[in-house]
Amino acid sequence: MSGPAQQDHRSAPAQARFGRFLRYGMAVVGPVGSAAAQFVLALQMLHALTPASFGAFSFLLVTFQFSLGLWSALFCAPLPIVLTEPDTQRRESMANAFFAMNLLLGTLAFGLFWLIGAAVGLESIAAALFAAYVAFALLRWFARAYAYAMGAPLQTVTSDIVYTVALFAAIGLMMVWRSETVTAPCAALLASTVVALLPFGRRFLARQFVHLSWKDAPRYRDVWTQHARWSLAGVVSTEATGNAHAYIVTLFAGPAAFATLAASALLIRPIGVVMNALSEFERPQMARQLAKGRLDLALRALIVFRAVLVAVWVASAALGTAILILAPHVLFPARYELSYIATGAALWMAVAFVRLLRMPESTLLQAAGVFRPLAWASVVSAFASLPAVTLLLLAKGPLWSIAGVLIGEAVFAVWIWRQTRHWRIRMLTEAARAASPAMGDEELAAGAAGEGGKVEAGP
Repeated sequence: MSGPAQQDHRSAPAQARFGRFLRYGMAVVGPVGSAAAQFVLALQMLHALTPASFGAFSFLLVTFQFSLGLWSALFCAPLPIVLTEPDTQRRESMANAFFAMNLLLGTLAFGLFWLIGAAVGLESIAAALFAAYVAFALLRWFARAYAYAMGAPLQTVTSDIVYTVALFAAIGLMMVWRSETVTAPCAALLASTVVALLPFGRRFLARQFVHLSWKDAPRYRDVWTQHARWSLAGVVSTEATGNAHAYIVTLFAGPAAFATLAASALLIRPIGVVMNALSEFERPQMARQLAKGRLDLALRALIVFRAVLVAVWVASAALGTAILILAPHVLFPARYELSYIATGAALWMAVAFVRLLRMPESTLLQAAGVFRPLAWASVVSAFASLPAVTLLLLAKGPLWSIAGVLIGEAVFAVWIWRQTRHWRIRMLTEAARAASPAMGDEELAAGAAGEGGKVEAGP
């Protein structure tokens, strides 16, 4: 091959990578905008509320993030696998089960978060508004995943943009009215989330709220048995690893002590937003590739995925450092000790870096439906994180409890990489066996393990 044909052949991978970067840009534009609005809202509350009130609201947001993880485990992660089911009748029946269970559990979440809000000291109306926000946000989280799985990413992007614009408008009104209570932010979050459901269209909304097929709801039992129970176990233990400090510090030291930790974590929020957005975007893509037998494409996607995450981390670290050196009080009120904030931010940056390094492999295993090893990875890390956070809290105080989270994340990452390597070797061995049935298992496995696995699955 020579001349223009050779140049086209060589430029194909570069074009593919450029196309993936463009798709990533589309995937993150909405979540980044949403995160920017939420970041501005958090800053306004940081300056307007007392440390105890800000700590209580920040704790509620941590529990809300946990609920998003539960929804990812119960619905979002298994959804792309179910929707690649070749049997049309079974696929539709399973989708009906997802919609019914989504609304049922969303209603239960409303009642639970109303109780949690009251327990941490919110007024009754504020607790009800926050609970309603959580319920609709969980429904929207499912809607985003469904749109991705159905190949309609523009619906998700549009929804995120609508949410961003609506929340910024609400923040503007709050600034004009000089609101200093938790009720107004809760109302703003609820209104923005409800409006952001509209871009998913009349058909989706009717299927979610009106034309529910409750007779198909028991079919969710199959999803639970095959995928969701292990995914859920992984989410619960992952929460114990990543957010153990929030529960332990709030329990032992109170919301005011957690407020400073929450304030220092604001600087890594963009990293978490991008990680979640790209994971939600990439998971159905990988699931479709694996369903078609294109393991090589799924493995290749890990490289770009990780490169984007590292670039976001570097940019966030540089921006955070510049803010802390040049204009710290633009973000943090004077009542928060700057050295404490800076140390906390540095620890959170280390946590985020370890977390993003294993995120691509976690997403790949989810796309493949390999939930049991993921669950065990997070269980093992939780056993490292929980005692580490507790001991560091008692010995060094709330700030250094973040180092316990870092220990758990490091254990999590090592275990995930180990599980991914074993899964990859097994898949490549099976692909090689299909291509060369005369070769022995040991020879095939050795070939798959060397050089990262040169055997490609699929044509």
